[in-house]
Amino acid sequence: MRLRSLSSRLIVYAIFGSILGYLTLPPVVVGGVLVSGFPGGLGSLDDLMRPRVGSIMLAALRKGADGERSIAMTDELRQFMSANPDFRFAAFDPRTGKALPGSAPELTKAFEGVGRLKLFRSPIEIAVGGSLRHGESAVFDSPIGEVVIATYGAKFQWRDFFLLPYRMTSIYGALIFLPHWAAMCLIALFVVDRGLAPLRAAATKVAKIDVNSLKERIAPEEAPSEVLPFVEAVNKAFERVREGVERQRRFSANSAHELRTPITILRARVGKMEEGPLKSEMERDVLRVQTIVEQMLLLAQIEERGRIAPQKIDLYDVALTVAADYVPIAIGNNREIQFEAPSRQVAALASRWSVDSIVTNLIANAVRAEPEGGVVIVRVLPECAIEVVDHGVGVAEADRSRIFEPFWRKDEATPGTGLGLAIVRELVDLLGGEIRVEETPGGGATFKVRLPAAGVEPGEATEAVALDVQPFDQRCERSA
Repeated sequence: MRLRSLSSRLIVYAIFGSILGYLTLPPVVVGGVLVSGFPGGLGSLDDLMRPRVGSIMLAALRKGADGERSIAMTDELRQFMSANPDFRFAAFDPRTGKALPGSAPELTKAFEGVGRLKLFRSPIEIAVGGSLRHGESAVFDSPIGEVVIATYGAKFQWRDFFLLPYRMTSIYGALIFLPHWAAMCLIALFVVDRGLAPLRAAATKVAKIDVNSLKERIAPEEAPSEVLPFVEAVNKAFERVREGVERQRRFSANSAHELRTPITILRARVGKMEEGPLKSEMERDVLRVQTIVEQMLLLAQIEERGRIAPQKIDLYDVALTVAADYVPIAIGNNREIQFEAPSRQVAALASRWSVDSIVTNLIANAVRAEPEGGVVIVRVLPECAIEVVDHGVGVAEADRSRIFEPFWRKDEATPGTGLGLAIVRELVDLLGGEIRVEETPGGGATFKVRLPAAGVEPGEATEAVALDVQPFDQRCERSA
């Protein structure tokens, strides 16, 4: 299984490398040092045979039923002597200095008369045939008791080099390395966490980039050199996306602008037709096409304008004016509009034409969704928000993030152009507000738009915040 976490990979690689180094590097380094520069040259490599010689000799020690100890010629010892003809060995009782049966005469003679042997490990030199032989004696705690083993003549061979990791390692040595491995794991976690911090910061910045902020880029100077190519590739990708979006916007705006004149001419010609069902249907179709074109042009203009300069406006007046203008259309479709608002001014930081367009599109959407004979509620809230409530089929939870996409409709039977809510979303974002859709109690959809509040100026009424619901014609008189 492939590890996805960079920290996990680094830890695994570090531990694997440490184990590999623990098993292979010591003999390689030791061998290289001894061959190249250590006093004694290649002959000093014979010292690397100590662990193997010791294990062979300990395995050859025996103790009889009478308690007498001796050295047996085991198969391993015989093979080792065949590979090392000059190899000699002996074992002694450290308390008496007496050689055990099976010991080489050369070593027995050399230690004769020494008596009690107290040295733990000591190099030895023995004259054999007029030449000195170098070896070693050491005290071992063997299965048959404490013994002194003396040897010489074990020669290092390169075939033994590859067995050095096995002979030089031990569980004790591995335990010594455990703190080292633990420290490496902690260091790996720290290094990865610190090293990826700029990448996480870049990811956070990228996550905030949307179609309205495609000019944003990741600062290359903040990225590590290892991920700099990735950062540059992401920046270039954003640049290509920005250019494509701008071309699409220009195309939409130009297309909508070019279509206005033919549609106007078509509408004029339809108006000259004789009255009848055909004329009514064609006028309705032409109006629908004109609405789509006008909304496309408005959407393109919104995107070109960018951030809207806010000014203080009264949400009550804007929402009331739009609702009053839409009453005839609602009545013509056998629907009603009810307006609710607090009795005091609700000041917002926005532009009047933007809020006008927002409320218009929300009311148009609600009137289409409202069942015949139903009531669409337009509500201004004291917390600088506007709600438009319908009692239709509502918006499914899965569709609530998609309804603000341009030209999105649930199905072909759904009325409308699919641009109204996209325009609302664009305007709300440019004003620095927020919009959400909720389920209307009893069924339907409630669209709530919250805009930045302008605050209350000195001398303005602040005590009345209850919603005022009056017959719609009374508020029309108030707005006049």
